[in-house]
Amino acid sequence: MLNEASEILGIDLNGFDVKENNFLDDELKSQYISYIFSCAVSDILKNQGVRPTFVSGYSMGIYAAIYYCSSVGFRDGVMLVKKAWDSISNACQGKRYGMGMIIGLSESEIRNWCAAEGTTWICNQNNPHTFIISGANEAVERILSRAKDEGALRTNHLPVSMPYHTVVLQAASVSFRDDIEKMDFNDPLFPYISGINGQVISSAADLREELIRNIYHHMNWFETMNQLARQGTGIFFECGAGDGLTRNFRFIGGNFKAYSVDKLEQFLTDVKA
Repeated sequence: MLNEASEILGIDLNGFDVKENNFLDDELKSQYISYIFSCAVSDILKNQGVRPTFVSGYSMGIYAAIYYCSSVGFRDGVMLVKKAWDSISNACQGKRYGMGMIIGLSESEIRNWCAAEGTTWICNQNNPHTFIISGANEAVERILSRAKDEGALRTNHLPVSMPYHTVVLQAASVSFRDDIEKMDFNDPLFPYISGINGQVISSAADLREELIRNIYHHMNWFETMNQLARQGTGIFFECGAGDGLTRNFRFIGGNFKAYSVDKLEQFLTDVKA
């Protein structure tokens, strides 16, 4: 997959290594690697006969998620990542943006600070205690500093330079729409759960609209996962390289198990039991 993506993009991704050369210092390459890694894991799951009840994608993870759903092929998924990046970069040209994470303060408090700045927004809620803000970089820095002074358990300036999931990128979504209107989509093989509003998506047309909205619309991952837990989902598996979403399940009520990719063998044993 690394070789195929390198040929498609005209860049060298073959030197990727999780420990020695993870490309985390290159924002775009790290997005490609994240996509490729999750696609590889999803192929392993399919080859092992794992059939999910639902699939969902966290932020830019949507591209690998729809590959998993067989809505697009690997090549088109790579191009979706590139086209989204190009559209967002063009919309942000000449301005500095960023994102940050705040743990341990109330949503209303953070929202008031964002409103006072006018250029920053809460773009996602991971759990009852963790919020992601996105917008003008200097405003993000001021809010993170204020949150720390007000007693936040943790603040973190995320290693991204784009205001993902904010109205700033509405213009980017227009050009992205023009690009993907030319691409073929299939109805998802598995129902896709929107990370925006938790709705079940089962058609190619609705999935295309979800991709477009994902550029500029805020998410609520906490509510999305809560909804799946309330519906009785018994097992969750995180296809990405890390375990952040799996650890997040500590804050979600329900009788279920959650596995990250480092527990793949145990997951396969349990899901086939």
